[in-house]
Amino acid sequence: MADIRDTEKSGGDFIESMELLKTWLDTADMILIGAGAGLSAAAGLSYLDEELFKTFQPEMAAMGYHYPYELFEREKENWPEAREWAYNVRHVNFVRYVFPPAELYKKLLALVQDKDFFVVTSNCDRQFMRTGFPMERVFEAQGSYDRLMCRDRCTKEEWDIKPIIDRLLPLIDSETFMISDESAIPHCPHCGAPLFAAIRDFEGYKDEQARYVDWLVRTNEKKLCILELGVGFNTPVVIRWPFERLTYLHDNAHLFRVNRGYREWPGHGGYPMVPKALSGKATPMPYDAKDVIEWLYNRRLS
Repeated sequence: MADIRDTEKSGGDFIESMELLKTWLDTADMILIGAGAGLSAAAGLSYLDEELFKTFQPEMAAMGYHYPYELFEREKENWPEAREWAYNVRHVNFVRYVFPPAELYKKLLALVQDKDFFVVTSNCDRQFMRTGFPMERVFEAQGSYDRLMCRDRCTKEEWDIKPIIDRLLPLIDSETFMISDESAIPHCPHCGAPLFAAIRDFEGYKDEQARYVDWLVRTNEKKLCILELGVGFNTPVVIRWPFERLTYLHDNAHLFRVNRGYREWPGHGGYPMVPKALSGKATPMPYDAKDVIEWLYNRRLS
């Protein structure tokens, strides 16, 4: 795939689609943003970045792994608990606390902060909170890394992950890549079951979801710009398919689907295509979210 900057220089489809997007952003009554993993990747936090992986998971890199996408649940299901916690603690600590608030997110906020906007995201890294987005306008549909809960749901009690990270990080054995003191691994104090990330069951999730739904109801009879950034098919039921349905049913909405193929992962595209049923109501944009946001940011006062 040609670099998008080459496309811009040649005056190709990029400029045409960007001008259309800018017009919609400028004139829409309301703006709905959907953010997937591709947005954080564009901001520098890519789960396919081998060099980045080596910096925060050196032991796993030494074992022959290349990036986090290789280590999703299927790969880790046979790991001992002490290794799974070592990996997860390193991962969450880097993604949530070491990686800085991203400038790209801040530029996105600058584009919409004076608008009636709402964000729904499948990302757990809390970049929207960390870069100043008002959280009453953000629905973290997949939760975040911040909370743990009982796997067996014997209680609604939640536990902050940060003290657990701070306790376990020094206990990671660099040779075995295990937590050296297994008694330090947290379990539910009520039933003894393992703790895991609170995704959709945490206290307040339904309130966040209700704010999103209430905002969507207000888009009726409004001009609605829908901007989807870096959303693929990992969890299409969270953003991708609902956005398509909303665009189809809404009388005055346009969907801009921004996502490019993975240069680091040949054969796995960004899938920027839109259904034929949305012809005239949706624009596929096979570009990096960074190029799109930067272009808009540089022209925000024009």
